[in-house]
Amino acid sequence: MEIRNLLPEDIEAARQLLMANGWENRVGNAERFARLVANSQRVVVAVDKGEIVGFARALCDDVSDGFLSMVAVATSHRRRGIGRALVRHIMGTDPDITWVLRAARSSEAAFFGQLGFTPSMVAMERRRP
Repeated sequence: MEIRNLLPEDIEAARQLLMANGWENRVGNAERFARLVANSQRVVVAVDKGEIVGFARALCDDVSDGFLSMVAVATSHRRRGIGRALVRHIMGTDPDITWVLRAARSSEAAFFGQLGFTPSMVAMERRRP
């Protein structure tokens, strides 16, 4: 299994992975997904035997702040450390960057808690209509 940056030829396979794993409302339109990827500073995939089995994207200024926006792993490949590897890869090793994310389900909170994330009272959000 390899974690690497998303290549242009990976975009549709990554979109299909996301659609199959609960993100269809955000990536259903192929053109919009291509723009979403193009406007992200960090986009990585997990590849196993030539198949994209994981995806993560983030917005980051590479100085102070990062926002982990999407993490998905194919159901058939979960509980193998792929999600953790994607998150660690996309965040890098700079200790001066504060990373934030949205984790609505308790399973997400538990997963991200294992990676050092804690609930915060300083974040605010303005939701889409």
